[in-house]
Amino acid sequence: MSYQQPADGSRGWYGGFTTDGRPSTRGALVDMAQGFASWRIWFILAWNDIRQKYRGSILGPLWVTISMGAFTVGIALVYAGLFRIDVHALMPHVAIGMVAWTLISSLINETCGALVGAEGYLRQIRLPLTLFVNRVVARNALVLLHHVLIIVAVLFWFDLGVSFTGVLLSAGGLLLLLVVGYSWGLVLACTCMRFRDVSQIVSTILTGAFFITPVLWKGNFLESGHLALRLNPFQYMVEIVRQPLIAGHVDPVHWWVVGAIALSGLAAALLVFRYARPRVTYWI
Repeated sequence: MSYQQPADGSRGWYGGFTTDGRPSTRGALVDMAQGFASWRIWFILAWNDIRQKYRGSILGPLWVTISMGAFTVGIALVYAGLFRIDVHALMPHVAIGMVAWTLISSLINETCGALVGAEGYLRQIRLPLTLFVNRVVARNALVLLHHVLIIVAVLFWFDLGVSFTGVLLSAGGLLLLLVVGYSWGLVLACTCMRFRDVSQIVSTILTGAFFITPVLWKGNFLESGHLALRLNPFQYMVEIVRQPLIAGHVDPVHWWVVGAIALSGLAAALLVFRYARPRVTYWI
């Protein structure tokens, strides 16, 4: 199937990229809708990204899971001794926190280059621009399926007795993180297409955020009103995944905060993409 411009001059399967150069809310919404409708394309691209990265490897992306598992075990054993707490209490905390943080940080870092990395496609073929953000989200969702094995192994090994409701809440939290990744990822993709230094700034911020977010340490090590907990959006994102599996419930405030982040991200994505969409090809 060819996606080139038809010989008769008609718009073909996708005409959303036709623009007079002015920002258009309708054009942005059409592009977003067409991006979701083209799920076969972005899923195949995401699948192919993973296959190409681990071509010739026997275990493939499972090597990333093994590496994360080894890191989790090592950190939990060392930190349990440093903080003088039971390793059985810290290991699940660190393992689930690492899976959630890896998803969050990967979505943020990789969406920064979603459009920049698709330069070859943008020069040769007419596709919805949001398709390439969907590609990044799908790729990270596929990698997440491998990382979930760490959570399953920890839950069974330490016999946490997780309820079915807790599993559903945690899965819902992961889905909400994907929505956050898509919305703010579209903002970052457009911004980094125009200002290439933004991706380096984002990477630096994430490095610092990792250490002030309770991923490797517990939030109760600090006072409940500490700024690293109260004003840290990443803390809420990690907890909507981890808390249901460890505590059996989730603080409604965490859901409200992450939900607000997702909704504000969708609004910001529409505004930024509305402005950037007619100009993206000029920024290549």
